[in-house]
Amino acid sequence: MKREPHAGRSGGPAKASAAFRHGRGNGQSLIEFAIILPLLLLMTLVFLQLILVGAVALAVNEAAASCARYAAVNPTLDQSAVNTYLQNNASPLIADSYLAPVTLSPSAVPRTTGTPITVTVSYDLTGKLVLGSTFMGIVFPTTITITSTMVSE
Repeated sequence: MKREPHAGRSGGPAKASAAFRHGRGNGQSLIEFAIILPLLLLMTLVFLQLILVGAVALAVNEAAASCARYAAVNPTLDQSAVNTYLQNNASPLIADSYLAPVTLSPSAVPRTTGTPITVTVSYDLTGKLVLGSTFMGIVFPTTITITSTMVSE
């Protein structure tokens, strides 16, 4: 009886490679791909949502710092003027209806030199979250609020 090289009781690698040469085995690859593809797409969506939350947080932080600086160098401007500045100069990522009006403290004008000025900028993320605020145990923030303080000049 003649035995094939490397062929064990189950047929071994010689029979497995013969199955692939004859086209039998492509179905398994297709099934594996069909199982993995939704998981990869889901992970991609979660990753994109995390990137979006980070980008919005960065934009809100920049807007708060910019408004605080604007209020610090313009001591005669009130809260509505700083809010107009925010609406005109905010990043396009957050310059929409979800951007809350700025909060300025102290609100009395004119501010004296050396007075600390605190500006708070808030953004509601619910309109940007693709997967919602909670997804498979991951909790995404729904509001980002940043406070920035500078000294009036």
